[in-house]
Amino acid sequence: MPGHSFRKKEKLSGKKPISELFVSGESVKAFPLRILYTRVGPGPYPARVAISVPKKLFRKAVDRNLIKRRIREAYRHNKSGFYGKLSGLNIRVNMVMQYNHSKILDYRSLEEAVITGLDNLVRELEKKGTR
Repeated sequence: MPGHSFRKKEKLSGKKPISELFVSGESVKAFPLRILYTRVGPGPYPARVAISVPKKLFRKAVDRNLIKRRIREAYRHNKSGFYGKLSGLNIRVNMVMQYNHSKILDYRSLEEAVITGLDNLVRELEKKGTR
């Protein structure tokens, strides 16, 4: 399906941009996710995303990878509307979706959290854009 891909250039990688997010980024919450974000300059995609599941909460890599796969899939299916809103605001962001819950949630719950988190992020960016 066109528009439902998650290309390598859309993934946030590199030590500097990710550490910059944790140091000076702002956050929005949508249980069980916390989205850290910073506005950045122009680029090919409106958003670059990294997904984080703390080893402290899930010792087994299998569990961390399952959660990351579910979040990535939910983001991939719902990013087109998010991209449209960011393009309308003429904003580009880097963000990290961080999972903060001690239990593994099913896909539907995570998808609702991703949608809510992206909506909260757009609302926050709209507020800051008017100031």
